[in-house]
Amino acid sequence: MKKSTHDVVRAAGALVWRIGDSGDLEVLAVHRPRYDDWSWPKGKLDSGETLPACAVREVAEETRASVELGPKLTTLRYSLANGRTKTATYWAARVIDDGSPAVAARGRVKRASKHEIDDVRWMSVKEARATITLADDLRPLKKLESLHAKGLLATRAFMVVRHARAKRRSAWFGKDVRRPITRGGRARAKELIGLFAAFGASRVASSTAVRCVQTVHPYAEAAGIPVRGLRALREGSYAKDPEATIAAFRDQLFKKRSRVVCVHRPTMPALMGVLNSLVTASTRGSLPRTMPYLPAGGVLVAHIATQGEPRIVSIETHVLKPRN
Repeated sequence: MKKSTHDVVRAAGALVWRIGDSGDLEVLAVHRPRYDDWSWPKGKLDSGETLPACAVREVAEETRASVELGPKLTTLRYSLANGRTKTATYWAARVIDDGSPAVAARGRVKRASKHEIDDVRWMSVKEARATITLADDLRPLKKLESLHAKGLLATRAFMVVRHARAKRRSAWFGKDVRRPITRGGRARAKELIGLFAAFGASRVASSTAVRCVQTVHPYAEAAGIPVRGLRALREGSYAKDPEATIAAFRDQLFKKRSRVVCVHRPTMPALMGVLNSLVTASTRGSLPRTMPYLPAGGVLVAHIATQGEPRIVSIETHVLKPRN
């Protein structure tokens, strides 16, 4: 019998990495005195939280490090004593400055007590293999090593968000460009704050249509950064001059900092075509293939390698908030 979603306990965490003084890959591990084990920082979702937001919060609580997420590594599954299933999803992550916009958007974090975590240690990969207690916890480490060996571990996030649900065209009598998002759309926009922050967004761009700006404004306000409005990304602008829309999107795609770009459904086919030009053998076929590509308020995260030519290392989509 298939388990319902209520039988699944969801958790998230990260393998925080750096290049040590010797030039070798190092990872951050934590010791839990209750279990006397070494593992990766992770924990269960809070109510209404997304998996990526949970991962960065748990890292901050257990290690005091502020991080941004890179490529997703793997999801581990465990059977609990009470018959429920627990999943733990891991991302690669790097430490970022506490003064960054993404950290400002997250708010304060309660630190784990010494009874929960009593030691935090940077380890070489070799040391981690010998120290991490559970064999399954070495699976995300193997993926991390593989990305590093290929020069694909250092990435920046490029997030495409389709504007949140807007008032119906038939129920709106003003100019379409001024059509706002609904009450449910506003709730989704607030939910996106933690998601954008988890991937380290330090820039926000958007079609100048009200429904797009309203979707990303809560994050921009929380992060203390402006929304850069781009008329070329408007639905009407695309209909008149699709090449100008594609050029504006490409301009954002090739900028260096992690960012969010809010767009309209009709522009998605052309924009997916631009993203498709950067896929690799491992990510080919991972982009959404059919309209509408993303539902209202949906987010696509493309992790773009920062070494060598820009390439999409990993692709993930976030649509509905997970619930326990």
